[in-house]
Amino acid sequence: MFHRTTPHLLVVLILATTGMVVTASPALALDARKTSEALAQRAAKAFESGNMSEASALYREAYKMDPAESAYLYGAARASHAGRDLAHAEEDYVAFLALPNADPARAQKAKGFLDTLRAELSVEKMAEAKKAEAAGDALLATTFYLEAWRMAPDRAEPLLKAAILERQLGDKKAAIGHLQRYLQLADAGATGRGTAEALLKQLGGTPVAAPPPKPVVVETPKPVVGPPVAQPKPVVAPPVQVVTVPPAAEKAGSSRRVPGWSAIGLGGVAVIGAGVLAVLASGQQSTLDGNKLANGHFDGSKISVEQAASEQTSINGKWTGVGIAAGVGVAVIGVGAWLVAGAPKDVAVVPTWDGFSVAGRF
Repeated sequence: MFHRTTPHLLVVLILATTGMVVTASPALALDARKTSEALAQRAAKAFESGNMSEASALYREAYKMDPAESAYLYGAARASHAGRDLAHAEEDYVAFLALPNADPARAQKAKGFLDTLRAELSVEKMAEAKKAEAAGDALLATTFYLEAWRMAPDRAEPLLKAAILERQLGDKKAAIGHLQRYLQLADAGATGRGTAEALLKQLGGTPVAAPPPKPVVVETPKPVVGPPVAQPKPVVAPPVQVVTVPPAAEKAGSSRRVPGWSAIGLGGVAVIGAGVLAVLASGQQSTLDGNKLANGHFDGSKISVEQAASEQTSINGKWTGVGIAAGVGVAVIGVGAWLVAGAPKDVAVVPTWDGFSVAGRF
């Protein structure tokens, strides 16, 4: 039986049998690009709505359709990270950083995100290791401890934990190697150094000296007041509106000092309130900065990205309040001092929608 072969199919068969390679037509490439753009738009909407699983899947599909657009792979990594799918996020970050066409700015951010993610993964693996150890599964616990160390190679603690279990399992060689590596990483004052040195001596391993202390860099404090992340915009006190009325004779024994001292008191309260608010903002900023890792990113085990952003917004709001309270307080004190120093008797300070007005007879 013979089948009718279309011209297009015939061309494909000929190319397949001869080993020739042809490039896809521009029309097909254009269709793929349009499809990938549509997928990326859907992914962006899913990301904005908080559906990180769908967003990461759509970004990956868009990248498969158009590998020249590295931003799609970066988007997949960010969506997986935000959705706490850390395994996929790490895979996508690593793949993105390996691309020759990766945007330099995104690559720099991806490196920081990858460091933060691996620190988070290390914390998770440590928790799994301790759980396995408590359940009596020393082999599984050892595996998790070593995975935790590989995720964060600067951390020494997982190596000591693994070495202790390896000694119990009878793997002397592995225990010695991990103890020596621990002693190379741990600071001279680390609490586990004594245990590691004693255990290494029992196993007959070569002693390892403590690493040299890290140089202390003394930096000149920068003359910056307030939170270092997002400085509040300077607040200018509202202008004093002076309204004149027809002149009249001033009576002796005027009581103009009473409203003056009252204004000074109110202004002082505002300035003091600004100071208290500044102290609260500085303390809150210090607490927030204490949750950061050495690379400047937040420790996911202590505070989430969303909580950190909320805290920073609260801090910025306090600093804005400081500027407003201080500006208004100083202005009110100035008016009070003017009244006490000899302003006309018939003077009134009237609040307005954007500050206050001063009216008097001259």
